Amino acid sequence: DHYIELIRALFGLTRAARNLQDDLNDFLALIPTDQILAIAMDYLANDAEVQELVAYLQSDDFHKIITTIEGLPEFANFYNFLKEHGLDVADFLNEIHSIIGLPPFVPPSRRHARRGVGINGLIDDVIAILPVDELKALFQEKLETSPDFKALYDAIRSPEFQSIISTLNAMPEYQELLQNLRDKGVDVDHFIELIRSLFGLP
Repeated sequence: DHYIELIRALFGLTRAARNLQDDLNDFLALIPTDQILAIAMDYLANDAEVQELVAYLQSDDFHKIITTIEGLPEFANFYNFLKEHGLDVADFLNEIHSIIGLPPFVPPSRRHARRGVGINGLIDDVIAILPVDELKALFQEKLETSPDFKALYDAIRSPEFQSIISTLNAMPEYQELLQNLRDKGVDVDHFIELIRSLFGLP
């Protein structure tokens, strides 16, 4: 039975080195798992109220509650906190999804959870899911290992390319565009500085 597998998953979360998982295991060691499983099986098979609860857990109303909670940035932060401290609950949550009829659980790091509004919100949400450290590391690796990439990088930093940038900056139409974005609340200057910092541009 799926619900029995859920209980087993709860008492057998992925084990790791000494961390939150071990702390949890210390508590779980005190729990009579086999007895709990036997009780659960009996109720699931014979109790109308428990069966009614199971039906509710598989309903659209309950699905909406789960998806709303999992879409919160606070949920993502807590999930990542647990994972960083050695407690991987992804399999357990995926088991819940499977049991109640939801699509497979997607960890927050791979999922877009909308947090803001407007253009700034869009930019912030996109930046939030970018693997910045990995991008910087790959950027440095390409500079060292790819002649073509190094040539492109040198071209972007060359006086000729900077002349193009200077010409663009001097255009009234371009400055008007930037000002219009600022007037709409878009932090253009921060975004430009972020790009420069990310890729080491002048």
